Amino acid sequence: MNTLTLVNIEFAAATHLMMSLVLFFFSRRSVQFLSQAWIMLLICLLYCGGLSFFACGGVVPPLGILHPVMLIYLMICSFLLSVYPLGLCMPGYLQWGRMWGYAIPALCVIFIYGMGAAVGSNLAGVYEFDDFIQYFLSGDILLRIVALLLSGYYILNIFRLPHRLVRRMQLPSDLIAYGSALGAVSIFFVFIAVRFSLVLLNVYVLLFTLVNLFLFFRILRPSVEGMAYPAIREVEKMPTPEEITQSEINDFNEANLKRFNMLEYIMLHEKPFIDTMFNRERLCRLVGFNRHVVLQSLRSQGYNDIHEYISRHRVAELRRLVESGEVTDLKEVDKVGFKTSKTAIVCFERYEGESLVALLEQQARSELAEGETVSSENSALPSDAPARSS
Repeated sequence: MNTLTLVNIEFAAATHLMMSLVLFFFSRRSVQFLSQAWIMLLICLLYCGGLSFFACGGVVPPLGILHPVMLIYLMICSFLLSVYPLGLCMPGYLQWGRMWGYAIPALCVIFIYGMGAAVGSNLAGVYEFDDFIQYFLSGDILLRIVALLLSGYYILNIFRLPHRLVRRMQLPSDLIAYGSALGAVSIFFVFIAVRFSLVLLNVYVLLFTLVNLFLFFRILRPSVEGMAYPAIREVEKMPTPEEITQSEINDFNEANLKRFNMLEYIMLHEKPFIDTMFNRERLCRLVGFNRHVVLQSLRSQGYNDIHEYISRHRVAELRRLVESGEVTDLKEVDKVGFKTSKTAIVCFERYEGESLVALLEQQARSELAEGETVSSENSALPSDAPARSS
């Protein structure tokens, strides 16, 4: 079990270090990532402390009830996680004064325990609830109760703060779900602190790391969604089969580019995707390559899969038809191969970064304004103007 715990903590430490480094890198462009980067680094250092204990050949002893080591870890993590959501909307370090005031009670408890360890004071051995009654008035037990209450206060804020941020700052509502998951994992650790179990500790480390990974990806999602999709290229001449065969002999990358140009030429000039039944199997049959080769060629040019490639062309064609006035209603999305308006709306927003409904409304207003302008110009002409011009 100690070996499993060691591997578990190594995984948690490495994962939090990776998240920290990535967030520090992103913070060079957007300062809002800096607070999360520091929080992930501090959690990583906590796990590194556990790793150093195992590296020295330590074996986890029975820690009993509300052991100070468990409580101090609980306090630190619950504090960090309660301020964690702030970085989603503002850099936490801009509120250093409030953060220090928020952390002072926990720091005082840690300082007192540190001073006690420095002078060699012994901790009360509490393994049953009867032992708790026996040592109840000792300073050690009183500090443990204070630490538990402080942790409960921080955990309460883990649940409470996301609700306030979503309500007041119009943040995504899924932040509430993430905060609730963090709070639930913290409550789970409270039970471990009350009655220590090495098995439950391993479960907690895994759950805690997975929830932080979800939060990490949630933070990076706007950056990922802001990345541009590959642009559709204008291919004037389709490569011949002989050129493709020769490129396969000479250069692997050139062969992928030739095959991709063949795909682009067919999609741009023949537009097979406007058939709602067109799919990846039909595309492969059309170009004469198997699915593996087609996928390889598309990925060499930045596309994720064949379905994305087909949808990208449908969206580009839909934009052209909307801007030219050939499509004026969502019911007409089947002209470019979409089976439902819902699919068209989702794909258009994903690849173009704007709302299809808004584009249709904007186009309708533009056409209406142009019609009113022409009408007003015609009404301003003299009634005999056509006769004189004739």
